[in-house]
Amino acid sequence: MTAPRLSRPSPRLLTMGVAVVLALGLLGEGGATNATASAAPIATAPADAAPTAQRGLRFAPAASTVEAYNYDGWVYFDSGVWLAAYGEGYEFWAKKAKPSARATLTKTVIRGDERTTTKAPAAIVDGLDGFKKGLTVQVTDSTGKVLVKKSRSLCLSGTERQRVEPTGNTEPIYPMFCGGDWFTKSTVSGIEQGWATKLDTYFELKTTRKNLRMTVTISDPVADFLGLPAGSRSVSQRVKVIDECTVVDCGEVGDALLGAPVEGFSTLAEGDAASAHADEVRALASGAHGSHGDGAGTSHRANLFTLQGGSQEHGGDHPALGQPGSKPSNKAPAEDTLPDLLSLPAWQIGIERSSGADRLTFNANEWNAGPAPLVVEGYRKGSAEVMDAYQFFYRDGKEVGSTRTGKMKYHAAPEHDHWHFLDFASYELVKPDGTLVTTSGKQSWCLAPTNAVDLSVPGATWRPEATGLDSTCGDRSALWLREVLPVGWGDTYNQTQTQAFKLTGVKNGTYQIKITVNPNGALHELTTDNNVSYRTVVLGGKPGKRTVTVPPYEGVDTEVVN
Repeated sequence: MTAPRLSRPSPRLLTMGVAVVLALGLLGEGGATNATASAAPIATAPADAAPTAQRGLRFAPAASTVEAYNYDGWVYFDSGVWLAAYGEGYEFWAKKAKPSARATLTKTVIRGDERTTTKAPAAIVDGLDGFKKGLTVQVTDSTGKVLVKKSRSLCLSGTERQRVEPTGNTEPIYPMFCGGDWFTKSTVSGIEQGWATKLDTYFELKTTRKNLRMTVTISDPVADFLGLPAGSRSVSQRVKVIDECTVVDCGEVGDALLGAPVEGFSTLAEGDAASAHADEVRALASGAHGSHGDGAGTSHRANLFTLQGGSQEHGGDHPALGQPGSKPSNKAPAEDTLPDLLSLPAWQIGIERSSGADRLTFNANEWNAGPAPLVVEGYRKGSAEVMDAYQFFYRDGKEVGSTRTGKMKYHAAPEHDHWHFLDFASYELVKPDGTLVTTSGKQSWCLAPTNAVDLSVPGATWRPEATGLDSTCGDRSALWLREVLPVGWGDTYNQTQTQAFKLTGVKNGTYQIKITVNPNGALHELTTDNNVSYRTVVLGGKPGKRTVTVPPYEGVDTEVVN
């Protein structure tokens, strides 16, 4: 994904930039721990741990005055309002039976060993993004005139968590996002008992007024479903507007905000003012990786965990820290230590004119259905820009074996400069009868979790940035690196420029984009029966003005971003 060219920083990025420069930290939560669907029980308080009047979801204490930042004529707001779970935990599952199906949403209230599940009314469900128009932000001036009033989906997960009770889990266990792309099957979100999540109230307003008031409200239909008391569904705060350039060097902030994303996990990244959570996910739908190769764009999406240096600082969170390493073996690994790799159909397909040639561009995602993570490590072979690659096998978070599995190679292309694992997938344009027409120029990958595909599969990892199995692509000086595809997650690449299909000599007509994961069988996995996907495309036009028509896939038009 190419770094966005912004005319002004988005509110989330602006806030993040200030936080980085001021060294205030980005996550707002305790150190990470391993959290998976099957291995992370939810601790909840005993039934008498909290007074009945306090039990449930409530607005947590927030400052009566909130600071907003003025930059280039725009004021960027964030209320700093939290929603906390007192005395009981809340878990939300969003699921789709197939790409064209409407998502369902359930709420499970967890009190000790008791779990009570309720299905949300369809009218308040916004697909995989949470509760439809569940959160409204309003700003008024000193006379009470409404300057802006915006509603957005309410996601009860977020990057910023804080503990509000001494009972419950010591660390948060739910993912830091809501949403998904066209092929996401299920996601989980929630607020653990004794924790609070910061509500997504980032937005911008062009104004010169200083004396403002901001009100954050959860809509009545959603509040009714969540059990919020009738008189406790909004928080109003005075806004103190601060000129950002008096706090930090605005030139430095601009460079930080408009620069290229970093490699690593991509649980969250830049968001749009109207709906940060929803647009983060929609951005994923257009490619989480950039074009890697000659003249390539940027790479993985930015991630708060890696921006804060978490992959280094939290290495001690690995559940098997200090265990002896396993010895490489040629024996067949046990099935419960294997990943299951699948390829999703191509999407966001288009035509570009590059280097004098028409090219068919597309997004591709390969994901791991488990039951174990895909872990590939590279070890430098002398001073050459080649590494010997090993696949490692894990059971219950512990390394139990490894075997040689190929090579990693350093790529020094502009805006690239990192290591790739070879032969992870192949991209081919074929005729309906399977005859090969042309191949993609991409032959290697830096593996990392960019998209949650199905967090309900056994062994799914809810917080990949918290497992201690860090994904990194390294630099030229690296002696070792580890690339990971956790259970339930996929890795999206946007195939453009030399990595797209060159259409010179390709006649108009119907073709299929064939994506094969683990094409050479180098990786050990549970089965290879599901490694191939196809997507039909119809080519037309003339050289220099080629066109492509993409029929819907299982009833869904993936070429339209809502």
